[in-house]
Amino acid sequence: MSAEKLFNQLDLEDIVGQTLCLSISNKVDPEEIEEIVKKVKPGGIFVCGMTPEKVKFYADMVNKYVKVPVVVTSDVEDGPHTPFEGGATVPNQMALGACDDVELVEKAGRVTAQLCRKGGVHWGFNPVVDMNMNYNCPETNIRAISDKPEHVIKIAGAYVRGLQKDGMMAASVKHFPGQGMDDRNSHFVTTVNKMSKRQWMKTYGKVYKAMFNEGVDAVMIAHGALPAFETEKDEFGYLPATVSKSLLTGLLKEKLGFKGVVVSDAMGMIGVSSRVPLKDLPVRFLQAGGDMILFPKPYDFYSILKAVKDGVLSADRVKDAAKRIMALKEKLHLFEKEDRFKDLEVEGDIAEIALQIAEKSIKILRDMQGAIPAKLEKGSKILLLNIIEPFFNKPPTGKEFSALKEEFERNGMIVDSMDNADYRKVNEIKDNYDLIMINSILSSRNYHGGTMRAGWNSTMTLWDCYALNHPRVIFTSFGDPYKIHDFPYVKTYVNTFSFYAESQIAMAKVVLGQIKAVGKNPIEFKGYFKREV
Repeated sequence: MSAEKLFNQLDLEDIVGQTLCLSISNKVDPEEIEEIVKKVKPGGIFVCGMTPEKVKFYADMVNKYVKVPVVVTSDVEDGPHTPFEGGATVPNQMALGACDDVELVEKAGRVTAQLCRKGGVHWGFNPVVDMNMNYNCPETNIRAISDKPEHVIKIAGAYVRGLQKDGMMAASVKHFPGQGMDDRNSHFVTTVNKMSKRQWMKTYGKVYKAMFNEGVDAVMIAHGALPAFETEKDEFGYLPATVSKSLLTGLLKEKLGFKGVVVSDAMGMIGVSSRVPLKDLPVRFLQAGGDMILFPKPYDFYSILKAVKDGVLSADRVKDAAKRIMALKEKLHLFEKEDRFKDLEVEGDIAEIALQIAEKSIKILRDMQGAIPAKLEKGSKILLLNIIEPFFNKPPTGKEFSALKEEFERNGMIVDSMDNADYRKVNEIKDNYDLIMINSILSSRNYHGGTMRAGWNSTMTLWDCYALNHPRVIFTSFGDPYKIHDFPYVKTYVNTFSFYAESQIAMAKVVLGQIKAVGKNPIEFKGYFKREV
């Protein structure tokens, strides 16, 4: 049955339910989830850290109570590891930019889509097309491909093509109207993009128009403001795009002509929930021109229903939102009687593709000591001094750099690894090693979120510079590519633009001289390095 015919069979409750994408957690009792599903009839569910069997369990649960098949969503920024427990990773988005291989990136998108679809996930909230214009931005950082619109278009376009081929998966570019300008985080506060209309159209606007020409299915909205195109303020300033009709309807849908699905970012984020009461958020989002609400509260269903019945929210607006969502589902082949992907064969090894990307993304910015390649013989001793900050207040696990350690050991090296080591202990043992590697894992993906700047915990390992006085030291940022600003005194500095295992393995290969570092700077950092793409 077509989306149009099915839509004509829906009542208002079914239509409202289409606008809701519930978060399904392994931590919640399935019976409790089922009670919610019965009442709100969600159009989508968001899954994280589940087995494919569990994903199917919840999809089947929802489909028992809805007239329109549910769409299963997740974040797939860095491969299928977010939706699936033990899932594979792909290097962070900036590493894709540094790799600069369109064919390889498209292949990564294609295989990611196949793995996701095989596991029951239909819609990925990726790629990120924000640009890291401000090196102090703690939200974007290595989640951004580049700070150059043309390069973002090139790489993100390839990833979108890979994901969406044959209706395998829907892609979402994010976060409209563009993060990466502010030095704050929209999880904590409404961020602001201060570009003029002309500047925005030449940068972020150019990227979004190109993505629409590429046929991207959806756009995720930022809890950030764009004053140049805005008309509405409250006592705290311009409103976030999430509740801005000027941005969602006026700019995105009318001026830029976007015809797909407009999905919110998580509604609990303080960037929007501090500006509009939670109970009013879903209605305000739909009024502004949004289509699907991510992580709604169960009572949002009733708030929307009441708003439509009271005439506060136009029924036509809600119908338009539901039609857009159903059109996306039809494109994903969710209305077909037979599952065309049931015998799906994955066309490549995602781990191998990820390693190829990682190997092509490493950039040596400085090597004053001639430390790379290290020319180590089997039995040489390496000391890994790892700079790790707590994420969500969790202490280091001791496994953050296990892939790096294991790759060196696989090649016959003797490796000791210390997290946030005491500088006095470093002084006692440093002369026992042939090579010291200082490894930073600070980034927007695994830092505390409010800043990208190094702090006391990040630098005390280097106090008195005992480690730095070793004759062979390599500093590698596996995260924030601007760490040369906080550690300008290191003589050998490398960016991998990603912290996942494949980037650690690739870095070990570079150090051992097994491969050359061929990555290109996808961003510019004035005073330190130029963009090369």
